[in-house]
Amino acid sequence: MKTLKLIRTAAAVFVALAAGAAQATYIPFWDVTDTAVFDPLTVVPGGNVFPNPVLSNGDLSLRWGTPISAGVQSGLDIVNAPLQTVALGAVTPTTWITHLNFPIQAPTLSSVDIFSTLLLNPAGDTGALPGSITFHVKFIETPNNPGVGELCANGQAQNTGLNTAAGCADIFVIDSETANFSFIVPDMDGPGPDLAYEYFVSFTGAGFGPLSNAACAAAGAANGCRGFETSENLATTAVFNIEINAALVPEPGSIALFGLALASLGWVGRRRKQQ
Repeated sequence: MKTLKLIRTAAAVFVALAAGAAQATYIPFWDVTDTAVFDPLTVVPGGNVFPNPVLSNGDLSLRWGTPISAGVQSGLDIVNAPLQTVALGAVTPTTWITHLNFPIQAPTLSSVDIFSTLLLNPAGDTGALPGSITFHVKFIETPNNPGVGELCANGQAQNTGLNTAAGCADIFVIDSETANFSFIVPDMDGPGPDLAYEYFVSFTGAGFGPLSNAACAAAGAANGCRGFETSENLATTAVFNIEINAALVPEPGSIALFGLALASLGWVGRRRKQQ
């Protein structure tokens, strides 16, 4: 079984607003940069020499194994969107992770971490206070030929659904398709009611869905898990999106606001320790 962890560095962005700036608390547009890379220190098996997994392209690509026939190796690719200005309520792709599923001879990738750094600021401003959120993905590269009359690891027959004539589908399981945090931006636009906006940030995965109990078990996950399967000789992509929304709230005092920031960071810290 292979375990792939996606670690996001989140931003409690209200600190990006300089004290005394003529900045209203309602911010309809946010600058977002989400940059993910493979962590070289976590690639297993290590060595970075073929046929073991080899990193390239600025730690954005992994390739492993000896191809059964001339062609593409098995691998993982990351593509990150450049800085983009995101409107409230807009579901916006930030990172694409593609699995290249091609027949190989061992060795195969065993595990790797993906580190993703998020910079989130009011449009035109800079600065952020980081935290971290971790997504776990379990990956199993299944046997392509389980035997005459035998089912593939996902519990379905060969040549059925994503199990093609070329072999059985590989299986990804994600522990959570969403991660959320919020923060409050205080009123900085001069005299007026003591009101502020709380901003809610959500990460969601596209391309995931419920998997069969057999597929979950094959990947070492509980029944009811969610993820995606990848057909042999194809490239399958999962997309991670960001969405930001806002709600009007009473403005907290500066001490309470600071406490909220610490609480937010404490929450993401606990999430990381629980992984």
